[in-house]
Amino acid sequence: MDSREYEHIVKENIDTIYRIALSYTKSTQDADDVVQQTFMKLLTKQVSFKDEEHIKKWLIRVCVNECNSLFSTFWRRNVGSTDEMSEEASYEVEFADGKHEELFEAIKELPAKSRIVIYLFYYEDYSSKEIAEILHIKEPTVRTRLVAARKMLRAKLKEAWENE
Repeated sequence: MDSREYEHIVKENIDTIYRIALSYTKSTQDADDVVQQTFMKLLTKQVSFKDEEHIKKWLIRVCVNECNSLFSTFWRRNVGSTDEMSEEASYEVEFADGKHEELFEAIKELPAKSRIVIYLFYYEDYSSKEIAEILHIKEPTVRTRLVAARKMLRAKLKEAWENE
């Protein structure tokens, strides 16, 4: 892969990979690390891709693996991150519409496995079959996670709207 091709792939996919990493890690610093590791793997691995979609799916899979690796390190298991200790999210997103902000906050509170399927399904427009292929899980598992995530979101958002 030459440098121009690599730069093109990075430009086309960096936003998606960063959003996935940020969704998983809930930390801008950790997300930056995951993105860097993901694109380093692209640079160092000798993978032949069929098309742009194959590249994107491969990068998403590597990003998810890197996030999982980050959380399985000795430090994370035994000490935790400073973000978890501070109880404050390390990233802020501003929305013109308050309803979108409530939705974003509710999604942030979902378990990582639910957040990733919600993101891939609603924001990247992947089908449950494609998500299953990317995450290396069964399609019924994807659908189960989507249903569970929607149920959790519905409960959280209903509670938020009732308190207004």
